[in-house]
Amino acid sequence: YNVSFTFFYLLWSSAYSSHVAPNSGSTLFVTTRILHVSRNHRLQMQINHEQIHKKDNTDNSQKQRKRIPVLKYEDRWVCVNKPAGITVHRSSKTPKHKAVLTSALKRQLARRVFPVHRLDHRTSGAMLFAFDSITCGLLHGSLRWNGSGRGDEIQHESKANRPTAKKEYVALLRGDWVTKYPQDEVLLVTKPLMVKGVEKDAVTEFRLLASFSSSNSTDIKRATKDCSLVLCTPKSGRTHQIRRHAYSIGMPVIGDTEHGDSIVNRWWRNKLALNRLFLHCLSLDIPAISIDKNDKQTMNHIHSNDDYLMHGERIKIVAPLSPELVHVLANADQEIKTALWDEAIKKDKRLLMKTIDEKGGSLGSNWNSNR
Repeated sequence: YNVSFTFFYLLWSSAYSSHVAPNSGSTLFVTTRILHVSRNHRLQMQINHEQIHKKDNTDNSQKQRKRIPVLKYEDRWVCVNKPAGITVHRSSKTPKHKAVLTSALKRQLARRVFPVHRLDHRTSGAMLFAFDSITCGLLHGSLRWNGSGRGDEIQHESKANRPTAKKEYVALLRGDWVTKYPQDEVLLVTKPLMVKGVEKDAVTEFRLLASFSSSNSTDIKRATKDCSLVLCTPKSGRTHQIRRHAYSIGMPVIGDTEHGDSIVNRWWRNKLALNRLFLHCLSLDIPAISIDKNDKQTMNHIHSNDDYLMHGERIKIVAPLSPELVHVLANADQEIKTALWDEAIKKDKRLLMKTIDEKGGSLGSNWNSNR
């Protein structure tokens, strides 16, 4: 008791001195005495000099957050052009210091977002989000119905009469398509895939846009340049489905470190600066949302001004190809550019679309009427 009383008395009576260094404006030095307490115990306390750096308002060291391009903004949903290298939502595998797409959009749009579907971490392209859970469920149900038999059945509609959803991806595959499949411009891959130890059906359609073959394909140094630009349409939604199906036909996606060819990936990275997976979600085509009028919760949530929900309009969105992917193909060797890029844009003009960013959002739930 005596030791404690003595300690606190000395602490209260100690003279603290502080000094601000002249002409610095940003550093504060704080010093204290050394306190000694006797009687069988000696307590020595010393506070070292501290430097407290004040934050300068003009400091540009903090990185500015990159804006996520908005393709289409409506009252109840938004579609963005997801950059490569960002995870959609946080999980146990996501480091705390890494940004995720849902958090970035919440800051950018000042509204909470609900992902309707998923894209891989290294895949870019069209990504659909809803602003509430009910709309998210309705959009997800429409997107799941892709004609492959998956998705929840609606009792008052038959399979034949129900419209289907469609997602298209652009991918650059290793190898010359014409050499391997000379008679086919469209290839349907139906190989089942393992999902969490269970084998499930999976269907992917590959459609050729253009291909390039080097003059001497037997030379491994020359064969690394052989490639094919294709449109991929998944008919089901399995994990890494396009990448795994491309690997199964012997033409993995270039830049894929998990299912691809390391030698080819290294050549494209060193020679043409392709530092990412060449896979981009080019378009979304979602049928009108089917609403069960007996569901009171859903009907109370839907209002008459929701034209895209009440009047059966399809959602059609195109996400322009990422600039880094266009740069790789448009600035490649002349022989690759002529045989691959020039031929591809003749077949699909969407590859030439410029970047889209609708910057009129962040006006709340009545954005459509306020604008």
